[in-house]
Amino acid sequence: MTFRFFRHAAALAGCVFGLAVPPAHADDGAALALSAAPTASASASRPAAPDPGAPDPQRWLPLMGANGVTSYFDQSAVRRQGTEVGVVVMRNSPSGVIRTASGDPIRSSLKRMVLNCATSMFAVVEQTLYSKRFARGDSLYTIRAPQYGTFQVAGPGTIAGELLRKLCR
Repeated sequence: MTFRFFRHAAALAGCVFGLAVPPAHADDGAALALSAAPTASASASRPAAPDPGAPDPQRWLPLMGANGVTSYFDQSAVRRQGTEVGVVVMRNSPSGVIRTASGDPIRSSLKRMVLNCATSMFAVVEQTLYSKRFARGDSLYTIRAPQYGTFQVAGPGTIAGELLRKLCR
């Protein structure tokens, strides 16, 4: 049964990886490697006020955790396969706090996640880090989770939990 579960997760991740999603600022449809890292905010999510210079609000839905950190959910990149849903989430980093090993500042990330509506779990399958806010500029590097990520419980008050609530009705 575990093998079947991971086989389905791998199939959905393949479906998600096959999706070419342009960066938040691109109008030319250029493909972009997307990111997947922990997306959970420790507090309840609620709609956020748009940030100046934020991406298209018709496409990117801002979600703010109670701690004030805003993530953006790409409404156009949702892919469903059975009880699983592939999503893309963008998040800006706090200024000057996070750097690569070589000292380059990481100002945003783009993540690919798989949500499992039947189990209320999620897995981050890929994350790309950027030198500019809103996934603009050159990508610094992409992290791919081994074996399409490890599924974990999406608790209430997390971005993953909020996305499960919105997408798994």
